[in-house]
Order: sequence, then C-alpha cells, then structure tokens
Amino acid sequence: MSVSKIEKSKGPNPFVRAYLVAYNVASLAGWGYMVFKTVKHFFVEGGSTADLFEKTGELTILVQTGALLEIAHSLFGFVRSPVSTTAIQVSSRILLTWGVLKLFGDHTEVTQYPAYTSMTLAWGVTEIIRYSFYALGLLGDGMIPSWLTWMRYTTFYLLYPIGAGSEAALLWRSLPFAKSYSSALYYTYFGLLVIYPPGLLQMYTYMIGQRAKVIGGGAKKTN
Repeated sequence: MSVSKIEKSKGPNPFVRAYLVAYNVASLAGWGYMVFKTVKHFFVEGGSTADLFEKTGELTILVQTGALLEIAHSLFGFVRSPVSTTAIQVSSRILLTWGVLKLFGDHTEVTQYPAYTSMTLAWGVTEIIRYSFYALGLLGDGMIPSWLTWMRYTTFYLLYPIGAGSEAALLWRSLPFAKSYSSALYYTYFGLLVIYPPGLLQMYTYMIGQRAKVIGGGAKKTN
C-alpha cells in the first residue's frame, strides 16, 4: 500500500527539480511498460493469470524496487514527505515484491494466483496516474490538466481496495511457505494481515480528505 508523495522540491534548485522530473518520468515509463506487457499478454498473446508472473514478475520487482529512492528523496529533503511515512509506504510494497514474489517465486501456488494480476494492475494504473501527476506538477503551475487531477483523486476509490486486497491475498497464500522458511517470517506476515484493514482505512480516509480539498473547492496545489 503506497501513497508516497513526491512533491516539488523546497526552493528553486533546478538540479533537484530536473532530477525529480527524470525520476518520475522513468518510473512512469517502467509502470507503463509493465501494464503494456500485461495487456499484451492477455489480449494479444492469449495468456492467462497462471503464466503472467513469468512475463512480468521480474519487471514488477525491478520497477517497484526503484521506489526505494523515494525514501532517499525524503531523507535528503528533496521532497516534503516525512521520512518515516515514506519508508513505511514503500516498504509495504518491497515486502510484497521481495518477501513474497521473489522469495517464493518458485511456488506456483503464489505466483499463479489471480491476486498477482489484480495487484500489479492496480499498482500499475495507480502509479501511471501518480507519476504523471507529479512530473507535470514539477514542470510548473498550470501544467496538470483537470482530468488528471480528477483521476489522481478519484481512482483510489476502486484501485486502493483492489490493490490492498490483492496484497493481503498473496500474503495469505504465502503463509505456508513462510512458515517453512522461518517462524519469524510467518508471524511477521500474519501480523501484517491483521493490520491491513485498519491500514487501508487510514489511507482511504486520508485520500478522501485530500480529494475534498483539491476537487471539492479546496486548494489546487498538489499534495
């Protein structure tokens, strides 16, 4: 579950701004390519959820791992997001990519589960919108079209439950393998499953509040 905020850098530092634009564009391209490969897999190649991981698994892990840079962005003051909040948000997905998909990638009970498809599509669409929004926002005031603002603050109603529910389903699916791997890992995953519902609720209510500010007559600035 990730809602990390990549905002405009503090101060008129053109180098930081250029770097953040490049980061957002690169991340947008990565997620866009992942979604493209997924759509091609189903509608052109006639594939199924059972073999999607073989086509997109490594790419998903690579692109999501790149989000670790967002922690550094907060740490070095490139963005205004708190380091602790950003770290928690990014780490939740890193856990899914490395702690589930990479660690148990050989277990078809996990990687062939339909939740992988729904999770990565929810992630992909969310991030395409998010990184487009931030990249344009960094280029200057008035660069973000109204339809993109609407999508940024509306699609979460559907995508957050799909993404979080799919993450929880994959965690649940991996529990038997986590237990065989390590008792500590098993109880960590089980504990995460317990906090997923309140975590989703917190994210949901936060975004509803942000939507009210931005679309419901509030400030037009990005988060």
